[in-house]
Formats: sequence, structure tokens, C-alpha cells
Amino acid sequence: MPVSILAAVRSPFAEADGVLAGWHPVDLSVEIADAAITRAGVTAASLDHVWVGCDEPVGAQGANLTRAIVLAAGWPVALGGTVVEAGPHSGVAALGAAVDAIDAGRVERAIVLGVSSASIVQPGAAALARLYGRPWGDGPAARFADDGGLVPPVVAADRHAAALGIDRFAQDEWGRRALGRRTPPPAGAILAVGARPGDAVAVQRDTPVTTDVMRSIAHDLEPIFDTNGTTTALTFAPAADGVVALVLGRAGEALGEVEMTTSLAGSPLDVVSVRPDRAVDRLDLAAISASTALAALALNEFDPALVDIDGSTTAVGDAAAAEDLRPLVDGLHRSPPSTTGFGARVGAGAAAGYVWRRL
Repeated sequence: MPVSILAAVRSPFAEADGVLAGWHPVDLSVEIADAAITRAGVTAASLDHVWVGCDEPVGAQGANLTRAIVLAAGWPVALGGTVVEAGPHSGVAALGAAVDAIDAGRVERAIVLGVSSASIVQPGAAALARLYGRPWGDGPAARFADDGGLVPPVVAADRHAAALGIDRFAQDEWGRRALGRRTPPPAGAILAVGARPGDAVAVQRDTPVTTDVMRSIAHDLEPIFDTNGTTTALTFAPAADGVVALVLGRAGEALGEVEMTTSLAGSPLDVVSVRPDRAVDRLDLAAISASTALAALALNEFDPALVDIDGSTTAVGDAAAAEDLRPLVDGLHRSPPSTTGFGARVGAGAAAGYVWRRL
């Protein structure tokens, strides 16, 4: 049974250490979540649960991020919540958990957030904080030692792309396509927020940020991870900041519907992809690099004409769990009624996605 989307809104996205760098993730989440509740025409007291997808729930995003958001927002103290950390597809996993709970009848109305404050909590922070022991132990590395050992996901994607015959020329073309196609977010998708820039950006505090901050990249670049690799700054999505909020329910005046969610795991040395279970009008991939996206296309034989119609992750940066849900927010506000879309996080070792429909 489809689950109604009562409101969908997000912050602007910006590369880490940019115009959103000074926002605490709790504060930015409250801004976006309150706006979503208002747009849904409901109250925080009518919510049954809060789900927050977060790839790095440590430091400023740790210590039960969901609870911090509820308390900081002034919502009822009895409102409970759950932080979902599922690696690169934490945003999709949070959405899936909420949809399942509503579909099962356990929850009537919920809010789902995807949160990324890469300026404060760098990617990999959970694995790098070793005060209490090494993450994963020895088992995973030992399991893949004979296959060359575990490598960062983007390097795994680079190598998998090479195995599939996807060369640097194809990746550079995809990077240029991403930059050329990424259009300003549609009206209604973005909540303008005041700039709170980091040291790397000279912008006056509280200057309104009304749209995503596009990257400006030279095209003649050297590989950035593997000297024999094909990923460059043009084809890699750096860490970014952003928050997405969705109000979901079983009833109410809906903007759209979530019709299905799916996930799949595989070898951490290979790109994994998922497919929609029906025909769709557009496909949007959250992917950390062009090699990842192109490998997913090769695996599933997606129609490239339907993929990332309005540009991709690499044009702005990867806002982690928030980027997972960006295609849903932008697609709903950009598309005419009856449009069906598929948003997916694809990557080395795991993938997850969802089908949405604009009402």
C-alpha cells in the first residue's frame, strides 16, 4: 500500500567548509523539519515517530541525534525517534523504516530526515574514532585479503568500472554532463537559510542561501585516489552539507506517494545497484563518483536518457543521507502529476532505492 508524502522540503546543499559549515546539524535539522511540518499542515504533536538517517552518527551528529532534534525543536518530549545508520544508504534506510511502520499500521504519521554535516563530522569519522577499539575487527579484511584487500568505496568503484570497460573518457563525459544538467532546485523544494560559513568561504553570516552551491571545476585533472585510476575532481563528489525532511502519513492532503523501497548488499569490492519494480519516468542516482554511476548503469542497463535528467551528485557534492532523499524532494516539486520516479543510492557493497509518484 503506498504511503502518502504530506510534505517534502530540504535545505540548500553546499560543499563541506562552504556556506553551511557553521550550522550545527541539530539546528539546521530543526529549521528544515519545522518547515516540513508547517507545509504538511500538521503539528509536531500529531507525529508518532521521528526517523533520522545519518551516515556518521558521532560527535555533533551523535548521542542520539533524533532525540536532540526533538528537544531542540520544542516538540512534545514524549515523541520518540530512531537514528538509522546503514552506511552509504542511511537516508534510504530511514525512509524504508518509516514506510514499513506506516504500512504495517504501527504508525499513523512520521517525519523522516536525512542529515549531513560533513563540515563538522567528516566522512569516515565513525571509523576513525578509535578510542574504543578498531571498527570491524580483523574478520572483514581477512575475508577479502585474497582478492586484494578492502579499499575505499570510490577506489573499488574505479576498479570495477575498469573491469566493465568504462574508461576515463566516459567518466569525464559523465562529469561534464552532471555539471551541465544540474539545474536550480524547483520552487517549493528549498527552504532558504542564513549562511553560516566556514573559514574557507568569505560570505557574510546570515546572507540568505537560496539554492545549491554548484562546483566550478577545471576539466584537465589528474587522478585523485589511485595514480592508475580514472577518478578525478571532475568525476568525484566531495562531501557536502544538507538536510532533507519528509512528512509521511496514512491520510491527509498528499503531494505524492512512496510506492516501494528496496535494498541489496554485495561484495564491498564491487558496485551494487538496484532496480525499480515498475516502469518509471525518471531515475536519479546518488553516487559518489562517475565510475559508480556508470557501473550501475552498465549492471542494470538503465536508459541513460532517464538517468539524472537534472544533473547528478557530482555537480554539488555528496550530502550523504540527505543526498539519498534529494531526488524525492526535487522530483516531487519539479514533476507534473502522475510522474513516477526512482531514486537510488548505488555504491560499492550496497545499494538501496525507492519509487515515488507525484499525485
